[in-house]
Amino acid sequence: MTWRIPFLRNFFLLGLLALGGSCQFDAPASEGEVFRYNEPTAIGSLDPAFASDQAHGWLSKQLFSTLVDSDSTLSPVPQLAHRWEASLDGMEWTFYLRTDVYFHDDPCFPGGQGRRMTAADVAYSLERLMATETSSPGWWILAQVGRIEVLDSATIRFHLTQPEEAMLGRLAMPYCGIVAPEAVAMYGADFSSHPVGTGPFYLKAWARQEKIVLRRNTRYFGRDAAGQPLPYLEAVAVRCIPDRQAAFLEFVKGELDMVSGMDASYKDQLFTQEGTLQSRWEGRLSLQKAPFLNTEFLGIRQKNPSPAYLGDVRVREALNWAIDRASMMRYLKNNVGIPAHGGVLPAGMPGYREADAWEAAGTPGWSFDPGRAKALLHEAGLLDADGRPKPDLEPIVVSTTASYRDICEYIQSAWNQLGLPVEVQVMPSAAFREDKANGRLPVYRASWIADYPSAGNYFMLFDSKWAAPLGANASQIESPELDAGIAQWAMAERTGQGAEAAFALDQRIHRSALCIPLFYDESIRVFHHEWVGIPPHPMNMLDLRRARRR
Repeated sequence: MTWRIPFLRNFFLLGLLALGGSCQFDAPASEGEVFRYNEPTAIGSLDPAFASDQAHGWLSKQLFSTLVDSDSTLSPVPQLAHRWEASLDGMEWTFYLRTDVYFHDDPCFPGGQGRRMTAADVAYSLERLMATETSSPGWWILAQVGRIEVLDSATIRFHLTQPEEAMLGRLAMPYCGIVAPEAVAMYGADFSSHPVGTGPFYLKAWARQEKIVLRRNTRYFGRDAAGQPLPYLEAVAVRCIPDRQAAFLEFVKGELDMVSGMDASYKDQLFTQEGTLQSRWEGRLSLQKAPFLNTEFLGIRQKNPSPAYLGDVRVREALNWAIDRASMMRYLKNNVGIPAHGGVLPAGMPGYREADAWEAAGTPGWSFDPGRAKALLHEAGLLDADGRPKPDLEPIVVSTTASYRDICEYIQSAWNQLGLPVEVQVMPSAAFREDKANGRLPVYRASWIADYPSAGNYFMLFDSKWAAPLGANASQIESPELDAGIAQWAMAERTGQGAEAAFALDQRIHRSALCIPLFYDESIRVFHHEWVGIPPHPMNMLDLRRARRR
């Protein structure tokens, strides 16, 4: 089914009435293509300062632009800044801005017409991101910025407190989307539902928990190689169907144009056990599979561990050795992704090593060894001489969301076979995110998608200064040894030895068993065959600027 603008006109009108006119009031443009996808995660905010996960990041990238972007090779490319330069000591970064960028039309501007963006808007947006009163979970990405200086309307300079090699990658993150100060002033706390940026699309209607509709920004500055204006699409429609099986059925009926990721509810209907499309979809669907800088893991809280026996490294090692990751990937993920053997760094990240390199380095990677796991539990005093669990062991509670219930139940079964009591706690997405961010979950399923292409982004998970609720270290790990290793890695990174230092630090993380890595991911997108122009990305960013039908 092709959903075109005449139908959207009716939806927009109803949406504007229902939403009390919270979106823009311009007349619908001429007929054009609409791209439709589902987002099962509850969308709570369209403010880029709160784009803390992939779902919110995808929307933020449609609505807002950043100083720089990254391409499919993770190389920095111009966006709002057409060029930049860094001082020799890395303490100053100067960006030269485009002068043809305009904010979306909105009632916050005189006459409702968006004005030209300037360097002052960039400074405002990034200082807002860093401000304590904003309470953005992304404040840390500019922690090395001491001062932002506006040199003129098209030039801005960042003065750092210490060199930051990943500065361009950090500025490309969705958190750094440039917002209109007038909109923040006018809408206040409601800016999250009245986003005004300079991105390729603007918000037209939002029926919470149901649908989000974005329309083409006709004054977007981007052009394709032939000089044609971007985006090609007239609109993007995002459904909010939490049940992935129901969303898949909508995709099969042609009511959605893309399925992203692999879910137990439909994986065997789409994919072979080798991770390719079933033959019956040939000519109807196209598969896009690409390396993805994402590690899926179980986090274990180190501050006040619960049960207390999780504070024993031998127990944590046993939990790792007890999981048959290869079988888990075969039966639950149709072999999409790499069974985790090492630490937290995913395939494609500098410092990642294959399993044989871990063996050669004297740190054998994780594999399935239940005998070794039982021996460690016996040594830790959890099992008696006959391999039976000690009475009244407190259960391990693994917290997750519905999308990952199957994986957590697989792990539950593996640990039950050791004799350990295990419960799986399935939580609503919003509650899970909040409890994890505040360090309330003793054991939790998590994924870490690279925010920027640097191993340091993963080491934050183990850095004491970022312990929850201050930052990404949701396990509240406080280890002077790891803190020192992170500092050593940063020095090595500045001297060009970062990859070797990253592997060495990943080995330390592995030896301490402070988390349970499950697999290193691959991104999966399935489209109806007629859709082209949506590139893969190692951080699974969704770029719809060139999306079109054949």
